[in-house]
Amino acid sequence: MTKKVVLQGTHRAVTAEATWSRIEPLLGEFGITRVADVTHLDHIGIPVMVAVRPLSETYGTAQGKGATPLLARVSAAMEAIEMWHAERFDPPSFAATAHDLELPCPIEALNVRPLRQPLAHMRLDWTQARTLLDGDPVPLPVQLLRLSFTGRSQWEPRVFRTTSNGLASGNTFPEACLHGVYEVIERHALAGLRTSGPDPRVQIDLSTVEDEHLAALLDRLALADTRCEVAMIRNELSIPVFVAFVWSPLYPLVAAGSGAHMDAGVAMSRAITEAVQTRLTRISTTRDNLPSDYRPPHMADPLLSTLKGRPLAEVTEGYGAVHDDLDTELRDAVQRVEKLTGMPSVVADMSTRPEVFSVVRVVCPGLRYPGKGGNSIPRPMPVTARS
Repeated sequence: MTKKVVLQGTHRAVTAEATWSRIEPLLGEFGITRVADVTHLDHIGIPVMVAVRPLSETYGTAQGKGATPLLARVSAAMEAIEMWHAERFDPPSFAATAHDLELPCPIEALNVRPLRQPLAHMRLDWTQARTLLDGDPVPLPVQLLRLSFTGRSQWEPRVFRTTSNGLASGNTFPEACLHGVYEVIERHALAGLRTSGPDPRVQIDLSTVEDEHLAALLDRLALADTRCEVAMIRNELSIPVFVAFVWSPLYPLVAAGSGAHMDAGVAMSRAITEAVQTRLTRISTTRDNLPSDYRPPHMADPLLSTLKGRPLAEVTEGYGAVHDDLDTELRDAVQRVEKLTGMPSVVADMSTRPEVFSVVRVVCPGLRYPGKGGNSIPRPMPVTARS
């Protein structure tokens, strides 16, 4: 069993200090030249860091956030390390069609692109992964797992969406798997949101938040004259998933964030801090996929927090669970997913330094993925707030 260390806004296997002492000497090995503090490019003050990786095959920077500067620093560095592993993932593989293999799910359940071809008879490279619950071997397409925007010497048709969904790291294998499962669950919930009409989100009355850490985050936003709106996304898994939106007249961008976790406080904290991180990503303009001529679109107050919300305790009733160790929590989350989908959840171990930390890619066949990607979180904008 992997006993939890409960930190502000997160649960880990060890302290942030222990994690940083493990990874700091290895940053150069993974192409990270700098981990920069960009917190004070904004006026809010919630810690945000950027890990720089100039020779990346995807994005040259990775963002991280946290309740403390050290937690944000660890978050940014570990995200960059995850991407390095996904870019260079080159496992033992074999060529086959899905029709030739005894797969526990149809290939169409693996986040495929909209194609008309009969995918079951398409020849692809596969590698052996394993189920999360029992460790049984399951083949997964290498193309689904590898993440790179550069060309490859061996051509094959692009069958799967290029995403990092389920890519995660941790101090231990169960911790990494749990982070990956929560990300896949989060994207599944986001896929049900709309820009108009009813959707599964329920607005939170932020005055009912009693958790000390969450209250401190909200107080910091209020002191910085930053509006905040938080909602929980109801879902079939009964796992808390939150979305948060923040806006300030000093930089009039409606920035969004999301988070999922068995602990509603952790899930909500992730959503709020990610929204602040989104603001700083725009302000610092260090993300490769940001348009260079971007301008904040909401000069007028977008009326955040004007919708009537419900008490947090009421909205989260029946959601989540309390676990003292990461292994039990992982099993609970995966069992909920498999009960919904009827298909096993699978993990590919990408770790190159397993004695120090684990990097994995979690795949949950049957869960949805947002049509515009996991970085786009829709919010119906009041007509009077449009500029």
